[in-house]
Formats: sequence, C-alpha cells, structure tokens
Amino acid sequence: MLRFEKRENVSLKLRIFISVISVLAGLIIGAIAILLARINPLTAYKSIIIGAFGSKYTLTETLVSATPLILISVGLILVFKMNFWNIGAYGQYIIGAIFSSYFALFGPPNISRFLLLTIMTFAGLAGGAIWAIIPAVLRAYWEVNEVISTLLLNYVALYILKYFMYGFWRDPTSHGFPLSKPFAMNAQLPRIIPNSRTNLGLIFGIIAAVIIWFIIKKTKFGYEIRVIGGSKEAARYAGINVARNMIIAMIISGALAGLAGMAQLSGVIHMLQIEINPGYGYTAIIVAWLSYLDPFAAVFVSILLGALASGGYQIQITMQVPFGIVAVIESAILFVLIGSEVLMRYRISFAKGRA
Repeated sequence: MLRFEKRENVSLKLRIFISVISVLAGLIIGAIAILLARINPLTAYKSIIIGAFGSKYTLTETLVSATPLILISVGLILVFKMNFWNIGAYGQYIIGAIFSSYFALFGPPNISRFLLLTIMTFAGLAGGAIWAIIPAVLRAYWEVNEVISTLLLNYVALYILKYFMYGFWRDPTSHGFPLSKPFAMNAQLPRIIPNSRTNLGLIFGIIAAVIIWFIIKKTKFGYEIRVIGGSKEAARYAGINVARNMIIAMIISGALAGLAGMAQLSGVIHMLQIEINPGYGYTAIIVAWLSYLDPFAAVFVSILLGALASGGYQIQITMQVPFGIVAVIESAILFVLIGSEVLMRYRISFAKGRA
C-alpha cells in the first residue's frame, strides 16, 4: 500500500526537477497532438526553437510576447503568496488598456510624448487596480469566492471593451471593423531595440519583478502576506489586518495587469481593438506556478513561454500545424505541475499492509 509522509521542507533540487518534468510532460502531450496532425514532432519543435531564437527578429518577438507575461505574473505572485486566487488578470488587463487608450485617443493633440505616456501609464495602472478592488473587497468583507468573482469580471471587462469598439470609439474609416483610430506617435512607447517591436514595457516588467521581490522578501507588508498565506487565523491572532493587506495586494496585482494592457497597446498594437489579449491573463498563471512564486524566476519562465508562443505562431504559418497546439502544451504543463503538488508536499513510499 502507498504511504504518504508530509515533507517538512521542499528542496530547490526537487522544485527544479518537478518543473522540468512538467515542461517535458507538456511537450510530450504536444508531440502526440502534432503527430495526430501527421507532422513530425521533432521537426515542429526544432522549428519552434528557430522561430523563437533563430534570428534577431524572432528573439525580439519572443521578448515582445514575454513582456505582458512578466508584468502580469509578478503581480499574481504577490496575491498567490497569500492564497488569494486572482483569475481576473484578463479583465484587469483589458480595463487598463481601455483607461490608457482614452488619453491616447482623446488627449490634448499637442501634449508632449513624455507627459502623455506618463499619464497613460498611470491610467493603465489605475484601470487594472480599480477592477481588482471589486473582488478583493467582496472576499475581504463578505467572503465571496474570489475565483468566481474574478473570473466573471473578465467577461464584464470584455463586454465593456466591445461596447466601446462597436460604439463611439470605433474609427469611422475602419469600414465597420471594431478598431479605434491608430495612436499618434507621442502615444507610442519607445522601442529599446532598433528595428524591432521590443519596447519600454519590457523594462517596466523587469522593474516590477525587482519591486515585487523586494516587497515579499524585505518589507513588513511582504512578511504579513506570507503569514496570511500560511494561516489567516494565525495572522489575525498576531494582529495582522487580513482584509487591508488583501485589498492592497490585489490593487498592486491588478495595477500591474493594467500596466501590461497599456504597454501592449502603446508599445505593440498602437490602437484599441477587441483582439488585444491572446490569453496573457491565463498564461501568466502558468508562469507564476512554474516559477514557484519567485518574481525573478517568473522573468525567465515568461521568456520560455513567450518563445513557445512566438515559435508556435511560426509553425502554424510555415508547417500548417493546427491552431491551438501551443495552448494544448501550456495547459498540459499546468495540469502536470498542479498534479505534482502531491510530490511536493508528501514523500510517497510503499509499505506492507498488515495481515
């Protein structure tokens, strides 16, 4: 019979081992899906690597895909540390994009680029934060399940975006397509690598990772978050204001998701449209878990999954691999990773049963 013994500590080697196994399992499941499409998986994966890192262009596109993942995932790490399950980064991303787009589309025409981008940055932060406050307050004071509330608010945010895109924010010259007019140059984030789409948003993400790491490891607030994550009852007994910390953490998390929306529009898309969020809010959850809630690890995992997305897009075009293979791989990785939590928490051994 199986015997489960709870582990006192989980070694770094075990964490790395389980992460590697999770990624490999996801790749194997993806290989099976590729085989069903009658395509050689080894050739497909080789093409993904080349499509992600094979040239300066593909490398910069990988960084473009990684940028919103970094911003969103480090914010999720903060709230996940306290066992608050924010599944609403998708909606917070959208609202941040809408808030920042208002100033890009309707701001003063002669405003300086620095001032306009500063306003748009704070607007994106504010939009995401406002959308995150709602489920935080519901959970903090009325114990409303945050998984349900954040998930449902994603759909509300999407329909708000559709309202604007099919309404008076739509560009009259778009021939009926739900697009805003293009952003002026002073509303576009500067590019940090010449002749590429890699923009200042990447720097925002790295700075955010450093700040979140500092908050978690070096501040009283971060210590209280970790105590709350261990036990809310113990935290309350120690005099920690659980509701206040929960709301503050969600404000930060939502603000970073909103900033990701601003950076994606201002730095990459240069207009507001319905298709502004190819699953970043959900993929960032995978990033947070694969990095074991470490902000610095999240930067590297974001680049890994950004490479998977960027390279996956290339094979969809060049090899006609079915759309959705990348999502299958990502979902398999997350599924295996969550299942492997049993190995993280318990040491499994075989014991002889009594006669």
